[in-house]
Amino acid sequence: MGDTSIRVSEEAKHRLDLFKREGESYEDVILRLTDRDKWAGFGVLAETDGETRTGMAKMRKQMRTGMADDIAEGE
Repeated sequence: MGDTSIRVSEEAKHRLDLFKREGESYEDVILRLTDRDKWAGFGVLAETDGETRTGMAKMRKQMRTGMADDIAEGE
């Protein structure tokens, strides 16, 4: 695959700089931030496997269901 150059504003470059890790290229930052996995590259889940992320999603769903049930009981 060949290379393509793109132009970005100073503001866009500054925003990329905020996410850039030591040793990363701008290409690395863009690929990491646009990964289909919404947890890739962010916080505590940045370096964890998919099983942890799946568990977190399941827990979120259970909490939401529990809160909805609690609200329904209170009405």
